[in-house]
Amino acid sequence: MSAPTAANRRILVVDDNQAIHQDFRKILCAPPASTALDAMEAALFGGPETAPVDAGFEVDSAYQGEEGIARVKAAVADGRPYALAFVDIRMPPGIDGVETARRLWKEDEDLQIVLCSAYSDYSWEEMTQRLGLSQRLLILRKPFDNIEVRQLAHALTEKWELLRQSHRRLEDLSREVEEWTRELAMANERLRKEMEDRAKLELRLAQSQRLEALGRLSGGLAHEINNPLSVIMASVGFMRAELEDQVKGGRQADAKELSEVCADALIGAERILRIVNDFRLFSRLDGQPPGRVDLREVLDHALSGASYTLGPKAQVVRDFQDVPAVWGSEQGLEQVFLGLLNNAGYAIQGTAEPRVTIVARQRDDGWVVVEVKDNGTGIPPEHLGRIFDPFFTTKPPGTGTGLGLSICYGIVSGLGGSIEVDSAPGKGSTFRVKLPRGPEAMVSAVGPAEQQ
Repeated sequence: MSAPTAANRRILVVDDNQAIHQDFRKILCAPPASTALDAMEAALFGGPETAPVDAGFEVDSAYQGEEGIARVKAAVADGRPYALAFVDIRMPPGIDGVETARRLWKEDEDLQIVLCSAYSDYSWEEMTQRLGLSQRLLILRKPFDNIEVRQLAHALTEKWELLRQSHRRLEDLSREVEEWTRELAMANERLRKEMEDRAKLELRLAQSQRLEALGRLSGGLAHEINNPLSVIMASVGFMRAELEDQVKGGRQADAKELSEVCADALIGAERILRIVNDFRLFSRLDGQPPGRVDLREVLDHALSGASYTLGPKAQVVRDFQDVPAVWGSEQGLEQVFLGLLNNAGYAIQGTAEPRVTIVARQRDDGWVVVEVKDNGTGIPPEHLGRIFDPFFTTKPPGTGTGLGLSICYGIVSGLGGSIEVDSAPGKGSTFRVKLPRGPEAMVSAVGPAEQQ
């Protein structure tokens, strides 16, 4: 905030009549009569002296409009501007008071002006046409009253001071706003840098997690392939030895034993083939660019693909509510729900009244949720924390690779969603897939729950 300054009591009188200048000085520069009498009374009778109520104004003179303009310009340059100017309208042979006022405001726009005249040279409409409507302009008719002049001087110099204070306040506010703007810009830059650093750290973390997952996956892959490969190599080695003995010794090999060994080798080869196919599928789905996907179409295709696993006796309940399009990969999501439905079909085998329910709904927070429920055997508590691990399976040996749920988890996580499971032995399982809503969502109007 700017420091307060002393009141500006500088007044300029612009008039071609010298007597008018003397009148203004008598009115504005001399102390009021009551003040002089009070001072005299105090001196004669010893009464208390009081400070003057009005110390007077500082009055300068100009006798032509051009001279007044020069004085105002010089005062502004010196840093001691005038607060008020009394300007006569008629000042031959120079410019008149109206033109003088217009040019004075070009030098100092805050200057308060009183136009003085005994004649009706200009109407108010003519003055406003030349000078515009302004709160800095007043009209004083000659001959003027002394008290009226003093009141105008007091009021207009105070008005000038208030106007300057408002200017200083606006300047202070402008500086404060500029300072706040700089601080906000710096804070914005710091935030932007922090967000960039965080994004880089998250990228590094994601890369580290991918490498860690790849390491675990590679280790599991090597272990899973090594077992059937060992069986294949042992079987092939046995058959080769048998055939060499037959060639050397002329002994007939046992056809039944060779057939059993060949069957073991084929089982091992088929398991390796399933593992390789699962990995090829995962790599192909992972490379697809995401887009807007209609869930109803995806779920219909998944149900069609899982019909064999679910079997003819299973009751399939579809509860597809009005859900928007989601953000994802159509083939990837179809693979996710096909895998979940196949798991449900495996879980309900042997159940008296097998039932699988698919629910699609939109939550209040905008996420789209698909639930696949079954009334099958359920999952033991000790296995719940591992079902999404690569190569973990509760199926008997040779009936699964243990990659299905792991692939589902990877696809959903890669799309920014999540997959959860609730299960208890004998009470069935519920797999819950949460997916982000697609941009400019397309609403798929689906009717009430259907039964198949």
